[in-house]
Amino acid sequence: MPGHHVPRCRIQFSISHVVVFCWIVGSVTSQIRAAQPTVEYALGLKPKQVVQYDIPDDSGVKTATLAMEKANAMTSWVVRSSQGILLRRFADTNGDRVVDQWSYYKDGLEVYRDIDTDHNTKPDQCRWLGVAGSRWGIDSNEDGILDGWKGLSPEEATAEIVTALANRDQPSFQRLLPSDAELTGVGFSQDLLDQVRARVEAARERFGRLSQEQKEVTPQTQWTAMLAGLPGVLPKSTEGASNDVVAYDNVVALTDGGNAGGGQVFVGSLVCFGNVWRPIDLPQLPSGSETVAESFSLFSPKVDGAAFQTGAVPSEPLQPFLEQLRAIEQKMQGATGADMAQLLTKQVQILEEVAELAQGNEREFWFRQLAETLAAAAQEGTMPDALAQLERLSERLPADDPLKSFLAFRLASARYASSMQEPGADIEDIQAAWLEELALFVETHPEAKDAAEAMLQISIADEFSGKEEAAMKRYQQIVERFPSSPSARKASGALRRLQAVGQPLDLSGTTIDGKKLSLRNLKGKPVLVHYWATWCEPCKVDIARIRELEEKYRRDIDVVGIALDGDKASLQRFLQSKPLNWPQLYEPGGLDGRLAEELGVLTLPTMLLLDKEGVVVERNLMVTDLENSLKSIIAN
Repeated sequence: MPGHHVPRCRIQFSISHVVVFCWIVGSVTSQIRAAQPTVEYALGLKPKQVVQYDIPDDSGVKTATLAMEKANAMTSWVVRSSQGILLRRFADTNGDRVVDQWSYYKDGLEVYRDIDTDHNTKPDQCRWLGVAGSRWGIDSNEDGILDGWKGLSPEEATAEIVTALANRDQPSFQRLLPSDAELTGVGFSQDLLDQVRARVEAARERFGRLSQEQKEVTPQTQWTAMLAGLPGVLPKSTEGASNDVVAYDNVVALTDGGNAGGGQVFVGSLVCFGNVWRPIDLPQLPSGSETVAESFSLFSPKVDGAAFQTGAVPSEPLQPFLEQLRAIEQKMQGATGADMAQLLTKQVQILEEVAELAQGNEREFWFRQLAETLAAAAQEGTMPDALAQLERLSERLPADDPLKSFLAFRLASARYASSMQEPGADIEDIQAAWLEELALFVETHPEAKDAAEAMLQISIADEFSGKEEAAMKRYQQIVERFPSSPSARKASGALRRLQAVGQPLDLSGTTIDGKKLSLRNLKGKPVLVHYWATWCEPCKVDIARIRELEEKYRRDIDVVGIALDGDKASLQRFLQSKPLNWPQLYEPGGLDGRLAEELGVLTLPTMLLLDKEGVVVERNLMVTDLENSLKSIIAN
């Protein structure tokens, strides 16, 4: 107590919002009576973290009582209301006569507890209990800010994501992501581990910008629920998984923005690491800032996060339809051919019913989901009349409907993909028609989110038809008009590549066999950089020629491959059957990954040639010119 010294009593001090006090507890002796605190003092203490608990008004404080109680081998100071309802309990759990557990109650039930596990009078753990949830936080350095989680349910993980977005709190989101040790130990196969690790690192890097730029989740936004199907299990198997992995796919956090109405945050997959559920991806929002091209999925059919980006909260009448859709998704796993077409037809029928029943923001949400489903089926050729249904859906919308631009872009992409699948397709005519449709889309919907991707496709066509100035101009427009979009990252890289000649190039990464490599460390000899993938047949022609020249000029040049396969296992099988003598950089993501985006590599194969100082001398080297270029640079 202030101004009163008692033997073995440690100094009173404040940590963040919690005043940690050092009452001595034990037998009721004159010494204890002298140290007894007041009710006002006890009720003035506050939890270390945010929680809803009972705070009596002035009259309640005056009538509350404070007494020492013994129970469960603990001695505690206990505060009760005049009706005998528990308000606070401050306990000595180890018998050293110093408080090391601070409990707070709501309606007589414990909802929160600060814990001093190392008995130095400073709380280093906190637990939410009862109706407040089941979170268990760790404050290792005892500064009042959580450093990690010991227990976190999937629902609470999504709530923490919403809170981190609302508060623009990057450290809080970082604490939710799994550590590398957790990723390594949870039981993923090596291929899946590489993919998940890359997405976690991307989320860690990009959340700060997303939280600052987004406007949907504000400090007034409250988490309301988690929307997800049943959790699934990736079983321990002979394919490399060392343990069962339990996870949710396609998770959505529903929110309430007060006057702004309901909304949602697309979380993606949640994985169970011991007693803690963690996200493995960047959350997606209606604005599309920092979204990924396609949501990641561990075992469920992939869902485009954009389908959830409309601010809709499913109402009660729609819940039965959600259950039907989840059941269909489960059946789609492994389905092919006629079975898949039948399931897709049923899925579309349900989505149409839901879209018609939905009101307000819900209508936009479900129409987007319906359009995405039809567009994907048309592009993949898995549902025969998908394109026709998508066209009819577009015709039903009035010209001023906000969904018109969303449908228009997907319809253009679906028409292009469907036409390319037809026997005897005239590729040049089909591409020309597609580019004309994209240009009309950009002209008609210049501010639409999809305008960035449409402009990127036109720019790629311009670049590879020799219109580089037009391509560079449009790449720059994408970067300026849509700076946070995935298309802007590719466009920025393409500008760097087109302007690379005469500039030093420093690329770095990890090889397929786990070694670090940087072009900076290869100075002293010219370097050939080859972007390729096992699915690219022309790339294999390049590799055959590079192999010959690498053997011929091995003393004079270095070669670095950058493999843009989406499937690491396919790459490993290829390299085992046809080993290459030069290192291969690899990261998950393929043409959408970092290694491709840094130089805007949009088509394969792509080759660059660097001189012995690491400066680019050729940025679009053809295999037919390769030996002459090597001879020239070696001679110089």
